[in-house]
Amino acid sequence: MTSSPSRQSPRPSPPLSAAVALVTGATAYIGRAIALELARRGAHVVVSGRNAAAGQAVADEIAAAGGRAEFAAADLTDRAAVQALVGGILQRHGRLDVLAASGAGASSDSLAFKLFMDMSGEDFDTYIRSHWLARAHVIQAAAAAMRANQHGKIVAIGTDAGRVATVGESFIGGATGGMMQMCRVLARELGRDGIRVNAVAMSYIADAEPRWGGASPALASHERGMLQQLKKRMLFPVHCADIAQAAAFFAGPESDAITGQTLSVNGGLSTPG
Repeated sequence: MTSSPSRQSPRPSPPLSAAVALVTGATAYIGRAIALELARRGAHVVVSGRNAAAGQAVADEIAAAGGRAEFAAADLTDRAAVQALVGGILQRHGRLDVLAASGAGASSDSLAFKLFMDMSGEDFDTYIRSHWLARAHVIQAAAAAMRANQHGKIVAIGTDAGRVATVGESFIGGATGGMMQMCRVLARELGRDGIRVNAVAMSYIADAEPRWGGASPALASHERGMLQQLKKRMLFPVHCADIAQAAAFFAGPESDAITGQTLSVNGGLSTPG
């Protein structure tokens, strides 16, 4: 009686010093911090976003520190533009090893926090595009590139409102919760192709500007009090660099045994299961 052959184990991920990494939404705040951290660990970073001047400035900052980077513009809500972005990386570098999917949901022109009964149907669509579809577009394009090499690391950045019920974030949290569940399913679907998929969730970030413009009046009038309550409930402060460290861990070979997980980096504000 012969035993059936065992499935070949996925090969280990390359060290970040040998990786080509795409960071979306990398022109400011969390995305910028992730790009800087991946470059500090040796990756060649493709900095992407809509603001060409800001994106080139991040790439120049990496180069000035001795790292390797380039800027490539793309609107994450435009599926064709995102596919062209990844296609260009493959043309220039022949592969894509890491995707850190940030941005769109926290850009300066994004919708702020609104109560459900204050939203329009157009608001519904915008929240879903920004917090879910923008991630889905780039994850699909990146995964197609990674499958050819049978390895890859995908890290999706979202908000803890996708894990914890948060007033004023019914659709921000709902769309992010859907995105996180999508990542869990993709971890199963893409695992046999050597692709790991994880997510990093955040709450209040001390050095990222909260978006209150256009918020529901009932929320905007309590802005200062709400922020103070968040800070008071947090056991430790969280900065953009903390999110970047978590994303870099998921991007590197140290996390090869981890997939389908969401890590909340929230200073102890909440402890979602």
